[in-house]
Amino acid sequence: MNSTATTPRRWNETVGGIRWLPRLIDKARMAQRGTLGAYLFGHSPIDTGLLRRLGVTTKQFADIVAASPDDATVLDALRRRGFDEARVERWSRSLPARHPWIIGAIDRDERYVARGAWAAAFVAFSATEGFWMGLARLIYRAP
Repeated sequence: MNSTATTPRRWNETVGGIRWLPRLIDKARMAQRGTLGAYLFGHSPIDTGLLRRLGVTTKQFADIVAASPDDATVLDALRRRGFDEARVERWSRSLPARHPWIIGAIDRDERYVARGAWAAAFVAFSATEGFWMGLARLIYRAP
């Protein structure tokens, strides 16, 4: 992700073979810059699932990202802390099947796929997205 991007990388990009990790790194950097906007960092079920499997809290992850100049350094720091790589790999492989609705919504919202019949719903959601994501931050505690 470049330093001015306002959208995190797509869910299926990998670092060290781990899906979602690049997206989570981007969201951490966006949060640090104050450009996270309506994106959730640590509050989404997918963020929570990966953070738990990596054995870190949202704050610990944010601190690792802040101290790391690039993705490889983040991965190295996580590996030094120790996590079950086979377990994270299984989680990564199962991500599309485990969260198809969330991934589909993200792909449509970020226009990786056509919105189709859902176009009007996404227009309506976009107009109120800040409210809904703020509510999600209150309901879901970041680990």
